[in-house]
Amino acid sequence: MLGKVIAAAALACALTPANAELLTHKDLPLAVAKTIAETAIADCKARGYAVSVVVVDRAGDTLVAMRGDDSSPHTMENARRKAYTARSFRQPTAAYAKKFADNDPVVRQQVTLPNVIAIDGGSRSRSVMRSSLGLARQGRPA
Repeated sequence: MLGKVIAAAALACALTPANAELLTHKDLPLAVAKTIAETAIADCKARGYAVSVVVVDRAGDTLVAMRGDDSSPHTMENARRKAYTARSFRQPTAAYAKKFADNDPVVRQQVTLPNVIAIDGGSRSRSVMRSSLGLARQGRPA
């Protein structure tokens, strides 16, 4: 009898919907990420800055990377690393850079990780469709 009860319980567990155990989240559509990047480039251009912009997803992978007119070659890599850092540590890179400048021992170790950079210019947003992303711009006055 006990064997039948255990078998029934195992069968009931096996038939439980799998989605009850899965995490759900919303991801940023490419069209929205592209609009964010284009808007950032246009805003910086209007202020006299030639920049590159990178938008990363929740995993820190690049969704959109745009190099603005007249931006320097290094700006794309710096923008990608800023976006990655902002997303990874869930804070603007300005705050992260301040911790680095203040000799925070944890931050001092984290900047040795690949793709992490302690330079102002990266931000994190959860406002667009409640998705997580990192956005960064890197550049100089044109």
